[in-house]
Parts: sequence; C-alpha cells; structure tokens
Amino acid sequence: MRGIFEKDPGRASAKFNYMLSPRVFQRRSVVLLAVLAVFGFGLLISSARLRERCEESGYCGFAQLSPSLAALGDPYRDHDQNNSMPAHAGKPAAANPEPSAGSECASFPDTSNVLLVMKTGASEAFGKIPNQLMTNLKCLPEFYLFGDMAQKVAGYTIHDSLDTVLPEVTRNNEDFDLYFRQKTCPVDQGSCNKHHDVGRQAWKLDKYKNIHMAEKTYAMRPDYDWYLFVDADTYVVWPTLLKWLEQLDPDEPHYIGSVAYVGYVPFAHGGSGYLVSQATMSKLFKGQDKVANRWDQRVTRECCGDFVFALALKNETDTDVRNAWPTINGEKPHTLPYAKKEWCQPIVTMHHAGAEEVSELYAFEKERDFSYPMRIKDLYHRFVKDQLMARRDDWDNLSDNVFYLNSSAYEYLDWEKKKAKTENLSALEMLAHESFDDCRRACHSLPECLQFRFYHGICAISHTIKHGHPTKQEPYQHWRFMSGWNVKRIEEWVEEHDDCGEVEFPIEDSWLSL
Repeated sequence: MRGIFEKDPGRASAKFNYMLSPRVFQRRSVVLLAVLAVFGFGLLISSARLRERCEESGYCGFAQLSPSLAALGDPYRDHDQNNSMPAHAGKPAAANPEPSAGSECASFPDTSNVLLVMKTGASEAFGKIPNQLMTNLKCLPEFYLFGDMAQKVAGYTIHDSLDTVLPEVTRNNEDFDLYFRQKTCPVDQGSCNKHHDVGRQAWKLDKYKNIHMAEKTYAMRPDYDWYLFVDADTYVVWPTLLKWLEQLDPDEPHYIGSVAYVGYVPFAHGGSGYLVSQATMSKLFKGQDKVANRWDQRVTRECCGDFVFALALKNETDTDVRNAWPTINGEKPHTLPYAKKEWCQPIVTMHHAGAEEVSELYAFEKERDFSYPMRIKDLYHRFVKDQLMARRDDWDNLSDNVFYLNSSAYEYLDWEKKKAKTENLSALEMLAHESFDDCRRACHSLPECLQFRFYHGICAISHTIKHGHPTKQEPYQHWRFMSGWNVKRIEEWVEEHDDCGEVEFPIEDSWLSL
C-alpha cells in the first residue's frame, strides 16, 4: 500500500497532482467515523456532568453569563434601539442589569434626583476614571464625564467640553496647545505627553471647561433637582449628601460649596465640588443660547474656571455662593484637620484622593452598609487613629499653629516668621527650635499642643490633629522633616469630644424662614 495519497503522473489533472485511493479511503472513513462517534459521546457525558455541577453549586459559565453579557449590549452605541431618547453619557448606552438583592448596590441610596458631573482631562483620564467607575460611580443610575477630548474609557463616554469654545479664543492661544496636540496623538496620551510639561499645560486648559460642561449638561439633562460638579480625584459620600438634600429645596436658587477667594470675590472651589440647584441651572441656561461663549474671552484673563463659573452665576442670575465647609471639603482623611469645629460635622466630599484612597473610602462605606451620615470623626477613627506615634521621621504632619525659630540663625520665609511666637516664651519654648527632642518637650509643656514637627530649625506645634504625608529623606539632618504626636493627650481629647449628638448640616432652607 502506497498510502492514502497515490501519486499517478499519468492520470493526474493539471490542477491536482494527487489522487485519493478508493480502497484506503473506505477503510479510513470507517475509522474516522468511529473516532467521531466516541468523541461526541464523551461531550454528551461531560455536558451532563457540568449541568449537574452548575445546579449544585450555583456557579456556571456561559449558561448564566450570556444573558448578562447580552444585556450590556454595545457600549459604543449612542442610542438605545428600543428608545428614541438618547442614552445617558456616563453609563454604557444599553442599561446594565438592576442591582440584585445580594449586590452591594442594593443598600445604596436613591440618587435619581442628583446628577453627578465629573471633570477630567485626556492626560489623566485613564489614571483616575477607571477606579471611580469601580467604586464611587458604580451604583449611580446616571452620571456625566467631561474632559478636553472625546474619549472612551472602558466603554464609558467622556465628552469634549471645549469643542464649543469660540474659535477666536482657541486660535493662537497657547492655553490650547495641549488640546490640539492630543487630538493628533497616534498612540496613548501618556507617550505623546512624555516630553511636554503636561501638568502645566493641562492646568492652563482646565479653566475653560467649567461653564461649558455645565451648559452642555443642562442641555442634555435639564430636569434634575440637583447637579453636583466634582473633579476626577474627588470622593463623594452619597448617603450623607442625600440626607442633607432632604433639608434643601431645589426650587430655591442654590450654589453651594467650599468657599475660596480670588481677591475679595468668593467662589466655590471646584476640586471640593459644588452643588447647583435646578432653580439656579434653569435661571442660567433655560431659554438661553451660547451662555458659555459669553464668558470665553473672560476666562483667558482669569486663573480658574470655577471662579469664572461663580462670576457667571452672579452676573447672569444674581446667585451668590454659600459656604458649606467643612462638609464640602478640599482635604482627605490624612490631611483633614481634626478639631472641635470639624469633629462632629458631616462630610460629603473630599479632594485629592488617589486611586488607593478612593478604594479605601469606598470599602469603608460598604462596611457601613452605606449608612448615613458620615462624620469627620468617623474618618479619624478609621484612617488616622492607629497611625499616630511619638515620632515619625521623614514625615510632615502639617503642624502649623505656632512656630518657634531663631530668625538670626537662618533665613526664613515671611509667612514662617509671621507664625513665630517671639514674646512671653517659657524656658522650654525658648529652646524648642534647637532639636526634635526640644520641640517635643515644648509641646508637652503646652496644654493645647496635640502634635508637632521639626524641620530646618523650626519647631511647629498644632492645636488640631492631623496625620500628614511622607517627605523626601534629606541627606542633612537639619533639613529633615520629623513629626511627633502626643498620643495620650490626643486620646483624652477624642474621648472628651466623641459624643456628637444629632447631625447638623451646614445649610438648611428652614434657616431662611426664621
């Protein structure tokens, strides 16, 4: 037997060089059919066993996953095929399955009357947005993401807030160098930005976003009671916020935030987040056309977009900002001041939260079963209390109430000299600037001192509790940051102030009727 293929040059066609042997083909066919039959029988047995295992354990593969996958649909669609209304911008276009009774979102409060609007940038979006999607945004039925370029992050839409800025403002304006450059980037933005000062460029571009994203948001979703504007590194404590909003009327002209100033003009700090009522948004945008464009030229002359938004609200609607600090806050657990004024206050937002910190805050909320309200003291007990110690080197605990220094020995900045105590010094205070141990002794001698830090010949003491952040390890001891806490005194202070009573929110409409 020559084999399955017999070469026959005399009978082969021009197209085929080989012919099949009929005799061998019949024998091999029988063998192949037998193998296939055995293989098919094995598959049937495996399938039956797999089905039994799925039913017993509740764990299965495509049999249970495929309906969910089908429900997700195509996240890049702009409209639901079964609905003429446009799908919302935050979540994928097709609706996700409703949270089940066993899901963490089942105990999440109803946020259907509040629209979150989160601001980011193309240079940071993939570093900040994914973690928000997995945590703080996970249980929201709807939200909007705005940046400086149209993007998709894990199927979620980021809208370009700047595509409607006046051409005469963007043209030949170095503030928009990053905006136009990133549109031509053929790879990831990180690679394209590697050789540019992207931090400075992104900051200069950012100020043009605020009023445009507010106008775009209202055009797409004009019927919400409340609009909460935050940054991509802002954490929102939703249960506390929603309890607070029960005390506020969305039909009143509210613009609420943590107040900052440019000169003598107050505005709500954007990173801390600001809350705008339906009445204010409709007064600014309803029936109006190109409101943001009226402010494009003004933005070029100002520092910040949140400041210009406040100017627009004041000029267009005569609405003033109302201060809600420390409930709306620009700090985070490790940099918050824990003192009598802040201790019992409810907390709604925190700023400059890194991905790990956002994850930890979300885990804390889950442990609390999203109960409300969260107070500032709760953050201390969870994140700070166990981190305090007598001494931590290469650490700045942000002590800054009173400074002790020798101005004749070193040159100090004006603000440092202004904080220096120079009169009525005790013997220990006079030596406080000499060393870390001298600084510690001075702190322990002062009843109001809870913590201290020593660096560059400065002993700084604090009447509030702060945790702080690590610093660079300096080669010379004189420049090294060293921090300490009077742990026993802090424990006594906490015990004295830990009973808070009922929660009091910073702004309530009932106050206006008194």
